Amino acid sequence: MSFLFYKRPPYVAKRGGHLTEWKKSTHESDCGNTSIPRELCFENVICNKCMSPCSLQDFLDYLMYVTHDAENLQFYLWMVDYFQRFRSASEDMRALSPRWTDHAPLFRDQNGDSLIGTQDLDIHSEDISECSTWGGEQSEFTDQYTQTLEDIKFSISPVKQQRAHAQLQWHPTAGQPFRGEINRIIKHYLAPGSPRQLNLSRNDSATVLRALEYTTHPSALKPVKKMLDSTLRHQSHPNFVRWSISNGNKQWTYAIRAFAVVNMTIGFVIAITLTLSRASRYWRIFAALEWWLGITNIIAASQGLCILLHRLHTRQYHAWERSSSSMDDDDDDEAILKGGDVSNISYESTRSQWPLKMEVFGPANNYSGEAWVSSYARKPWYRKLFEKRIKVQESGLSSIQNRMIRQAEAWALVITVPLTVALVAIPNANLF
Repeated sequence: MSFLFYKRPPYVAKRGGHLTEWKKSTHESDCGNTSIPRELCFENVICNKCMSPCSLQDFLDYLMYVTHDAENLQFYLWMVDYFQRFRSASEDMRALSPRWTDHAPLFRDQNGDSLIGTQDLDIHSEDISECSTWGGEQSEFTDQYTQTLEDIKFSISPVKQQRAHAQLQWHPTAGQPFRGEINRIIKHYLAPGSPRQLNLSRNDSATVLRALEYTTHPSALKPVKKMLDSTLRHQSHPNFVRWSISNGNKQWTYAIRAFAVVNMTIGFVIAITLTLSRASRYWRIFAALEWWLGITNIIAASQGLCILLHRLHTRQYHAWERSSSSMDDDDDDEAILKGGDVSNISYESTRSQWPLKMEVFGPANNYSGEAWVSSYARKPWYRKLFEKRIKVQESGLSSIQNRMIRQAEAWALVITVPLTVALVAIPNANLF
């Protein structure tokens, strides 16, 4: 009977305005969480071992269109891949990038001022709003990451202070491995005003920039890694699973709730009519069927779950998802992403086949200009109500939905039985 008291993953609210490190003791969201099945644990989602609608692409879509912080996952996936590539580099290459400590020296200009942390970086030193600077054959990255130092080509653009009267330039340590890549990461994710700027506090941002000024060693990114890992694991992931349970859009959910109210109203009409008549009191039991059906649906709909759609093993499309005629194009992408390991996520070797939002270096995460926004706004409500459906492939999500529906049915029975018994016990009014 434990399913009677099952609760879907609770909503985890954000803390303050900046990224912070979450503690596992407060919000667990790993495979040991009883509200999230092992099939949907954080590691499986990140490694894209889950099927739709809980795949890695679905997770990114959720962060992009619902919570508006997709840059956290984009940077996190690059960071995991970068750590792996750094470990795979030769020992001579790694020796050029010393481990970061708080006592490492700063690079300063001729006036003794720090070039990183206190100065604004010019993110417009290269045009990163268009695909021409980060896609295609001109990419500075190759398919193999176990390169020698001679194989790496650095293309470090000067980064100037935004104020016109200042002529400071950023001069990172020459010859360090992946220095050009780190430079682009700073311009995309860490510099003030960058297109995918992480929501770091001023102190955290200054610390990371200071560390990356000194070295390209992964230890320079350790503070960001801790905050992103804990945020994605203990806040974004459980909220994503909770959101994925819903299989209908807002219009459909409202319609299901209205249907449930109608069912319960019909039940009361049957019960009152038979009580006022001379008919046998046992005919009133038929009202219980309407009550049970209505209560079951309203409990399930209160959690965004439609029993009918679940029985059909389907869900409605989200507004940003493509039509079913174009969904087949994703098969190759899914085949590329499946079966990865969290320590071996790789992007650049398959960059031409990745969706745009999966690219490490890309435009800002702003979807207001996407075609679906205006078309969906003009879409009539009745067409939104009967939105097209797609099959739910993830068995782990189906198991949560099964448990929630059994719970709704059980609680509906618990409410309906005593109500029916009390109704049958009332004597007839014999009015007609």
